[in-house]
Amino acid sequence: MINIRIIIFFLLGTISIFLLLRFQGKLEMKEAPMGIVSLELARNPAQAKEIVTAWQHNDLIRNAKTNVWIDFLLIPFYSLLFYTLCGSISVRTGGQIAKTGVMLAFASLIAGVLDVLENILMLLTLNGVSNYLTVILTSFFAASKFILLALALLYVIPFGLRLITLKIAGGRG
Repeated sequence: MINIRIIIFFLLGTISIFLLLRFQGKLEMKEAPMGIVSLELARNPAQAKEIVTAWQHNDLIRNAKTNVWIDFLLIPFYSLLFYTLCGSISVRTGGQIAKTGVMLAFASLIAGVLDVLENILMLLTLNGVSNYLTVILTSFFAASKFILLALALLYVIPFGLRLITLKIAGGRG
């Protein structure tokens, strides 16, 4: 049985570090409307360089690097949160729903590994070591991570709510 305290720990850690990341850098600007995510999803080296140059001219490059380093702290929290949630749902269901939960639990861990690789490549880019391959791989890892996490979230919300509803209904009867 999954301890709700573990889920709450991972959830609070995820939310806390996410909020820290959101407000720490203040990296949004014309060249990077989505802040650090703009660099994660840069389509080519020219776009990545434009973002990095804008941050350098606005004395934000240090903030950007710090933001990436803080993100390393977020990775275990969100990946283990989704791993735990998907796994918990899968052991409480059956059939294809359970199999999907197991796959998405492991996909959540893979998303964390992709995020680590993405962060390493972004640190290279922020330090002036960037080329077509590093930018494309950064974007690929970021997009893959977001897709895997979105799939996990699309699993957790309906099936998690269903289990909670069944538990509440069963508890009253």
